[in-house]
Amino acid sequence: MPVWLIESVGGGELQKAFYLIAFMTAPVWLAMVFFPKQPIVKHLAHPLVLPPCFCVVSGLLLWNAYQNGVLPSWLSGFGYKEAQNFSRQPMAFLMLFCNWQIVNLALGTAMYQRALRGKFRMPIELMLCWVFGAWALLPFAIRLLVRGERFR
Repeated sequence: MPVWLIESVGGGELQKAFYLIAFMTAPVWLAMVFFPKQPIVKHLAHPLVLPPCFCVVSGLLLWNAYQNGVLPSWLSGFGYKEAQNFSRQPMAFLMLFCNWQIVNLALGTAMYQRALRGKFRMPIELMLCWVFGAWALLPFAIRLLVRGERFR
């Protein structure tokens, strides 16, 4: 299905889906930043608890796209142009964006768990991880080095 047709018919729904994906992890991030010592946050904010649960959303997007026939045809090759064309499809972009949110959350919860073991707070690094992902590892690593902690 052409991109222009998908965007013209389902533009409003695509926008809603984008916001849903963008903010689906917000409660976890805000809880890790503002309530890091709460027992429920300590339990749920783990890389193997919530990120796999959010994978269900990614699976639902894939299923929905497959059922509606809006995914691009299989790639004829594997290269930059093919990947670029794939990501230009609205549903493919939403799936990639959802995956990015899940990976950021997995990284953020791993950093949060490490901070709990080290008995320190790191709200700035968590907010950076929510927005920029792996870039938050730089200030996190610097914080660990300054504190004289090991990378375990």
